Amino acid sequence: MKKTLEKADSYKRETPEEKGTEEKVTENKTADTNDAEKSGDPYSPAAHVRDANSRTIFRSRRLTCQFLRDYSGLSIFSDLQPEDIEDVTDHYRAFLGVEFEADTVKKVRIRVKDGEREVFVLPLIEHKSSVDYDVAMQLLRYMDVIWYDYKKQQESRKPGSSGRKSFRYPPIIPIVYYEGRAEWTADMRLSDRIDPSGGLKEYIPDFTYKVVRVHGYRNEELKEKHNEMSLVMMINRIQSPEDYTEFLRSSREYVDEIYEGTPEDIRAVYREILWSLFQKMHVPVEEAREKLAEMEESGMGYLFENANFDSMDIQAERRNTAEARAELAEARQKLAAAELKAETAERLQEKTGQALKETSNKLTQVWSQLVAICMSEKLSREETLKCLQERYGLDAGDAVSAVEQFETNE
Repeated sequence: MKKTLEKADSYKRETPEEKGTEEKVTENKTADTNDAEKSGDPYSPAAHVRDANSRTIFRSRRLTCQFLRDYSGLSIFSDLQPEDIEDVTDHYRAFLGVEFEADTVKKVRIRVKDGEREVFVLPLIEHKSSVDYDVAMQLLRYMDVIWYDYKKQQESRKPGSSGRKSFRYPPIIPIVYYEGRAEWTADMRLSDRIDPSGGLKEYIPDFTYKVVRVHGYRNEELKEKHNEMSLVMMINRIQSPEDYTEFLRSSREYVDEIYEGTPEDIRAVYREILWSLFQKMHVPVEEAREKLAEMEESGMGYLFENANFDSMDIQAERRNTAEARAELAEARQKLAAAELKAETAERLQEKTGQALKETSNKLTQVWSQLVAICMSEKLSREETLKCLQERYGLDAGDAVSAVEQFETNE
């Protein structure tokens, strides 16, 4: 336990916001990866979820190799090995700008009958819960930059080579790694994003791209692959507390088996994507750090031993609490409105009653004056009643009431 707390404490590094400067992380020099660690703290709330996932997963030659070989569905990668992959992302970032900083560019050697050839692969990471319909245009920008730079490189080696009839640009294979739950409904061809009206279709450039949809696989299907990338994808499938519960229910033995035989650089990937997951699920920072520290000490199976910790449900709990608070606020508003309405009605009733009383008193006074006028003429009671009806327009009942009130007051 002491070691775990010490390890968790080692994760309490200052975030870039707290320090005011970016923290530099040393380069990972593991044999089967040419990954360069990113600046910033992978265990801090300031780490970008998109950056953490894409840079750690696809900067690893081992994971990229497994992804292309086992999930792309492209036969040209069937014999691919990690050493066949070169990460050239940093070379193109200067051309593309910061908006593309989370994506990666790979130069891949593939074996063909007459030797080897190079192809470029664009593994784009799409973390949005909804589909981005402009992905084809983003891919086109990458492809243009890669081909333009390729031409410059060839010209520097052999001036005039790009102007020859035999000159060919290398193929580029764009692949979208999509983590969202929804089906991918964007057009799969660039030409479908361009208006073809006016008989201009033949002048429209075109290409297609592959989509690897994480939620297109069930956990059981991923386990059949039996490699590190399958576990990455199982974790990336977790989008809710329910997904997390499903992961825990079906995967402990498999997770332990994969994690035990995984090199440290890939374990670091697991820790980073789990950190991103914890942040997305709103697990408190200190608790997330302790979980990762214990996992590093005891293995990923530790998560299963502590599968009942409440933090993973905190998003649902907050949602339920927010809904309950909203319902309570709405009920209070309705009650306040009802009380105001009742109070207004009561006041109106009081005012109406008072007005009626005042009107009745005034009417009584008028009737008394009318009776007095009639009786001043020495009229009998019957003649007075007739006087009130014929001369002053009172009906028989009101005339009787007026005479009775007058007699009572007398």
